[in-house]
Amino acid sequence: MKTGPAVLAVATLTASIATPVGTPASASSRPAPTTTVESCKAVYSLNGTWTGRATGFTSTLRVYNTTTASVTDWTLVFTFSGAGQRVTRLWDGTFSQLGHRVTVHPTAANRTIAAGKQLTIGFVASGVDGSPRSVTLSGTACTETASRGHVVPGAAAALHNALASQVAAGHASGGTLLALRHRVSQMQRDESRDNVKAEISHLNGFIREFHWPAAKVDVTPEGTTALLAVAQATLTNLR
Repeated sequence: MKTGPAVLAVATLTASIATPVGTPASASSRPAPTTTVESCKAVYSLNGTWTGRATGFTSTLRVYNTTTASVTDWTLVFTFSGAGQRVTRLWDGTFSQLGHRVTVHPTAANRTIAAGKQLTIGFVASGVDGSPRSVTLSGTACTETASRGHVVPGAAAALHNALASQVAAGHASGGTLLALRHRVSQMQRDESRDNVKAEISHLNGFIREFHWPAAKVDVTPEGTTALLAVAQATLTNLR
């Protein structure tokens, strides 16, 4: 059967529609999340310490995925450089500890770290600060494990630093922030007078501020978790 010019024109037009020129790359051509990471870096920050009736500290560890692919279902491991450190509370992950070695696994909310993004965890520990001597993300050693921060003696001072850190990150504001600062100021006064009973009372007041409806608006869930973790750890040490 002969094919006329009209039929050929229709066939050509159909082919050009089916395979358009300049079709954008599909999502499947982008790097898919993996459980491994090629490179990462870590920055450790000491937020505050306390000594006296008990010794402890609160810190933040930021780990950056410096590759072009996301990493999912990651495993973070850091090893304390000193002796006697024991993590008592940790947020933005689940953890276990064996000797100096702490292993952290993701929560449902942060199981994937996008390319170029960071994972931030915070924790409270007993003992004297010993900045991590090594940090690995899914088996890969992270570079630039730098330590920031300074030793701040006193439970009230440590809580003051923790609050300042959350404010700087945009996690606390409004009337609740004013109330929390007032409670910390009262604690610092009590601590200077060695009035433990009053310090515990004002620390309990600090914790109760989070029970008010305004706190749900003024403090983010991340800020609430971090501040309550430090406050509860401090309260345990004071009793």
